[in-house]
Amino acid sequence: MDSPTWVTCRVPHPDAAGLGDLVAEPDAFLADDLFRRAVWTPADTVERLAGRLPTVAALWSDALARHVRTPAFRLVQDGTTLTASSYCRSAGMGQRTIDDVIEPNRVVELHRSGATMVLQGLQLTDPALGRFANNLALALDHPVQINAYLSPAAARGLDLHFDFHDVFVVQLDGCKRWRVWEPLPRTHEPVRGRPAVVMPTLDELGPPALDLTLRPGDCLYLPRGFPHAAETVESASAHLTVGLMAITWQRLAHHAIDAAIAAGHLRGSVPSLSLDGATTGASLGPAALAPVAAECSVDRVRSWLAREVWRRQPVTRLRPLVAPPVDAARPVVVTPGALLWATTAGSVGARAVLGLGERQLDLPAEPFPFLVALLCAPTGFVAADWDGPLDGTSRQVVLDRLADEGVIVPGPV
Repeated sequence: MDSPTWVTCRVPHPDAAGLGDLVAEPDAFLADDLFRRAVWTPADTVERLAGRLPTVAALWSDALARHVRTPAFRLVQDGTTLTASSYCRSAGMGQRTIDDVIEPNRVVELHRSGATMVLQGLQLTDPALGRFANNLALALDHPVQINAYLSPAAARGLDLHFDFHDVFVVQLDGCKRWRVWEPLPRTHEPVRGRPAVVMPTLDELGPPALDLTLRPGDCLYLPRGFPHAAETVESASAHLTVGLMAITWQRLAHHAIDAAIAAGHLRGSVPSLSLDGATTGASLGPAALAPVAAECSVDRVRSWLAREVWRRQPVTRLRPLVAPPVDAARPVVVTPGALLWATTAGSVGARAVLGLGERQLDLPAEPFPFLVALLCAPTGFVAADWDGPLDGTSRQVVLDRLADEGVIVPGPV
């Protein structure tokens, strides 16, 4: 059996929420629902989110007391985003003056008057939500971003609209009414900016496919392009929107063409008389685009996808300030965090690549089988017990490097 040229290791954060907290049956959701249909999951059919997500009070405290800056927040009222100058102020920072700092009391005043507070990119500023986002990215192989909407009673935030990405709506507190319609031909799988898509109206949509009220712990999944409208009812409401920024085949095709051009291919002119019969017309066939096809090989696509997903995710596997000592005779375990991937495909010479999430390590190819065994071990891995062709000194070098990168720690004896 040939040795693998590509392996992955997925270790989610055990203390953070994941896909099983959002949908009742994750495997069935991935097979039947993802990217296809709206799904409502009541709180009593999934794992409980209590204690795994920040409270509404904590979200408000972080925004107001830590003096958050735009674009990490914005205010929306009656379908319109308010101008930042109406709730931001200037402040000194070193030798600079910045003018996008939250004015806390003004934000509270506007919220009391009906404005919804929108906290953006929380996966980058809230550690618990960063781990949550990475757990979802591990389960879905697409980038994830998280926003929060904190609405007063009887508030209307954004008008009827659709999103250019999929979202999971997670109700944190209070209740909110959601109406969801099936996509129109022009909103189905839209691509932002190509071309501009006119928002639908209530008259052309007709009755909604879903009309429900979300309560704490409920989750609503909406594929991109599904028109929807939300409004609070009798009480204030708070929910997270977990955005799935799915990578499309269009982006993959653009990448393959750009990569082929960057490598110096496709510079020749299209042959003359290519518009004539079958013989000369063959010059326009698949062989002419072989460099693009090469960029679409399975291993190259995997490498690009892995980098594209994880460059956008928060860094939740941190390098230790002091690397822990690791012993080849004792078990080590892989730490939770971003997807780990190792490959020899596409490497220059006798080299391998280890992907750590936001960056990659260039390694000699010789220890690659040892690295594969470590990453694929179901429990604690003992380097001394591995029977592959790598001497003890080289094994220790690999262990020390992985410990220094925060990838492994000593496991239970």
